[in-house]
Amino acid sequence: MDGVKYPTAGKTLIKGLGLTSLIGFVFTGGWMIGLKTQPTVILGQHSPFAAPTLTKNELREKISKLKNPNIYLFKQNEVQLDGFDEPVILDYAFDPSMQSMAEDLLAQYKPDLGAMVAMDASTGRVLAMAGVNRAFEVQGHPALEATFPSASVFKVVTAAAAIEDQKANPYTMIPYSGKDHTLYKSQIKERLGGWRRISSLKTAFAKSINTVFGRIGVFSVGKAPLKSFSQRFGFDETISAEFPILPSHSANPSDEFELAEMASGFTQHNVMTAMHGAMIAASVANDGVMMQPYFLNGAYLKSGKTIYRSEPAMMTKVMLPETASEVRTLMKETVATGTSRKTFRGFFRGKFSELEVGGKTGHLTDKKSGGRIDWFVGFAQSHGRKIAVSVLTMHKKYWTVKSSYLARKAFETAFSQKKVVAR
Repeated sequence: MDGVKYPTAGKTLIKGLGLTSLIGFVFTGGWMIGLKTQPTVILGQHSPFAAPTLTKNELREKISKLKNPNIYLFKQNEVQLDGFDEPVILDYAFDPSMQSMAEDLLAQYKPDLGAMVAMDASTGRVLAMAGVNRAFEVQGHPALEATFPSASVFKVVTAAAAIEDQKANPYTMIPYSGKDHTLYKSQIKERLGGWRRISSLKTAFAKSINTVFGRIGVFSVGKAPLKSFSQRFGFDETISAEFPILPSHSANPSDEFELAEMASGFTQHNVMTAMHGAMIAASVANDGVMMQPYFLNGAYLKSGKTIYRSEPAMMTKVMLPETASEVRTLMKETVATGTSRKTFRGFFRGKFSELEVGGKTGHLTDKKSGGRIDWFVGFAQSHGRKIAVSVLTMHKKYWTVKSSYLARKAFETAFSQKKVVAR
């Protein structure tokens, strides 16, 4: 292989990739693999320190012109982009162990459709993204398609909206009627009749009680504020990244019952990508700040010239830090006593004993495809390290794996690595 020696570390670099690619190899999501380095100056017109010639949006426009652009994710490092006479090298930002984990789990459990995304919540760096599709009509990468109902994951939006507007907190007691996972018009009347029950917001979130969230949407938050808050979370908005990501959408309810459906997630009209699910969880972990996702460390001409270099960038401030803290309380209850308690039983022992983990599940049958959707979006954090994970699985006939289990394995992989130096 044609290469040059890196003088300090004594390692070989592929000619043309320069120092930036070595750093991408050495540092993986805040961990050092074992190489010791010292600053080295590389001179000449192909220096990786030269000013990039493309912005993120300009690079995405060029990548979008490729046929099926998202097939290049993980499959091809070298592409021919419009406007360049030589091939472009894509330097992916994925963490090797996290990426292998995601691919291996989906290959092992064989869901009819599956998507896994892991993200550094503080920076927006995409640590892993994998997808499989064996049974459904989905054209692009499963993690970037927005055809899937978000189901009860939307309860994160409703809860945050109520808390931010001081209409509720985790310990607010809310009356409701009926079973936990039904939603009927009679349950959304202002005056409840018949069998009445009461639940704290924290318990209702953990157990995903539809009626409670339907009533919050109708009687506490309201249509316009909920729609506005969903947009703050990134629904109906364009996500800026190097690869095209289809926008998620929230419902436009025409009456109170449709508003209740929207607020509880019991609707086909809230749809989102698995990538967006990770961003939602990341914003909660990151004190209300949503970062733009980035797939690449940079892009270079084969001769070595830097044409693009990524930098962490804020997308929006979704909510106040105090609101995010209370939403984390809700999400941690899901793992402790709620719909994910069985999956995470025995998890908080040994090296994971100090790990803070929260999440939200979602289950719904997609009427278009007939597939049964299972979501888990969540976060894990310890000592300043914040990882967000989003997992979607769909099955037609037989369940092969729970999304919450795949998320647990992702957290185990992320926090089993020895942290040496932050990137």
